[in-house]
Amino acid sequence: MKKLLVLIITMCVAWTFNSYAALTLNVSRVVYNEKDGDAQLSVNNDENRTYLIQSWLDAGDPVNVKKALPFVVTPPLFRLDGNSDNVIRVVYLGTGLPTDKESLFWLNVKGIPGLNDAEKKFENRMVLAVDNRIKVFFRPASLNGNASDAMKNLSWTRNGNRITVENKQPYHVVLNKITAGSEEITVSVLDNNSLITPFGQKTFTLKHAPAQGETIAWTAVNDFGLTSKSFSQRFE
Repeated sequence: MKKLLVLIITMCVAWTFNSYAALTLNVSRVVYNEKDGDAQLSVNNDENRTYLIQSWLDAGDPVNVKKALPFVVTPPLFRLDGNSDNVIRVVYLGTGLPTDKESLFWLNVKGIPGLNDAEKKFENRMVLAVDNRIKVFFRPASLNGNASDAMKNLSWTRNGNRITVENKQPYHVVLNKITAGSEEITVSVLDNNSLITPFGQKTFTLKHAPAQGETIAWTAVNDFGLTSKSFSQRFE
């Protein structure tokens, strides 16, 4: 029993670390430009251990996770040997998505680790999968403007201690930081309040009521997963 407990603790620590170090993707987001025909990314295994890799797309709907989407992810299931990498392709089937704005999906890459010879000796053992989940922005070929302009041209209004940001562009904007005067507003990927949808808006509640002429400043995340330069606007 003691040996089993030690193995479980060891493997839990190992998989927690490996989710950051051993099994990784070469991008933090995927921008699928329709004119390119497909989108590609690499999954890298920096460990000696072999993984079974499963990959799929979902629309971010926890109620209807098995909803059919107009994409093919290939290969959907493959073996990834230690210290190697492989390419995953996402291919749009050509119909079913809006042509006047971006659509957002999520790519899931799950790695189920194989056991080494020492671990196979234990009759009872626990194996934990490593999950990577990133945004996929499908960008139709017919869109005007660009994603950088969408970040810069956000429009902010105030109403008491509430501020509303409006995105008038057909691109998603993922906010990285917002500061109203001297107050920093919490933006979080976990509850998705950092994402402003195309032609959408979002309201944040502050601890203070911004005055006329007070400055709102923000940064966003660009197509490469990097922080943009800072943009600002004065409240009217």
